Amino acid sequence: MLVMTVNPGFGAQHFIPTTLPKIQRVRQMIEQFKPGCDLGVDGGIDPETAPLTVHSGANVLVAGSAIFSVREGIAEAMKQLRTSVEKVKSGK
Repeated sequence: MLVMTVNPGFGAQHFIPTTLPKIQRVRQMIEQFKPGCDLGVDGGIDPETAPLTVHSGANVLVAGSAIFSVREGIAEAMKQLRTSVEKVKSGK
């Protein structure tokens, strides 16, 4: 399952915070009808928004600009994204 967290159409859009309750609801539906199904989010995913989506129930994150537009390079961008998500998973 994929929830768009921006209006589809072009890259580098800002995350729409009102999609968080939708992610939560879709996660509830998945657990009710198809446990184990992945829930992805796409749009505006970066180190600030990634933890919000994971906390809401997403387990697959699609990130474009947050990875490929970082001055420090792709590896550092991935590290930053992973670190932000690990904080949610560890309960910090």
